[in-house]
Amino acid sequence: MIPVRYREVLPPYWYENEVAGWHFGVMEEEIDLREKKMDELVDQFLLQRANWGLGLWEWIYFRTEQIGSLANRREAIRRKRLAKKPFKLPILRQIGSQYGKLLKVTEEFLTKEIHFEYDGSSPINAAGLFDDFEYIRPVHINRAVPVAKTTAPAITLGGKGYSHSVDFPICGFEMPQELGTSGVLATQNITMAATTAYARIDSPITGFEIPMQGGTT
Repeated sequence: MIPVRYREVLPPYWYENEVAGWHFGVMEEEIDLREKKMDELVDQFLLQRANWGLGLWEWIYFRTEQIGSLANRREAIRRKRLAKKPFKLPILRQIGSQYGKLLKVTEEFLTKEIHFEYDGSSPINAAGLFDDFEYIRPVHINRAVPVAKTTAPAITLGGKGYSHSVDFPICGFEMPQELGTSGVLATQNITMAATTAYARIDSPITGFEIPMQGGTT
């Protein structure tokens, strides 16, 4: 009987041909084996799938066969191919996109750096980026700088205000002093410290200074 995979493309009168049934029944296994071999041959042209064909890849790039696992041999070939490409923005974008959600690549000419800007909501493999970048980095470029872009709201701080009054038994003078503040900070680092404020009061009799305690942010 002719297998279904062949009956779908043959005219109906072939179904009654007993010799054709023998032929297709015997050849089915051979055809499957041939397709498998063809797929395996195609895989040798794809670096991520190549196995026994890696020797030819290594002869092209290293002129000698490498040692190690298949994954390590593929990685060495990949980096060698990468090093042969020109050091231009399309190649840098290709490198950067492998290690995170890349937004853009910019050149900082004054500092001689390449900045890779990533979306901070996704993982960033900085080690992989540095390895690939250093492998192709020319001598006139200092380094690669990964930048994570985030959208964080500003931190609003509020502080209490204090007033102090000084009573003088002779002149009856009072001096109010306001301390404390509130506002919006652009950064998320807050340092609190205590300090002592001195306010000089010129008295015609005493002429002394009164220390006033306060706080700063």
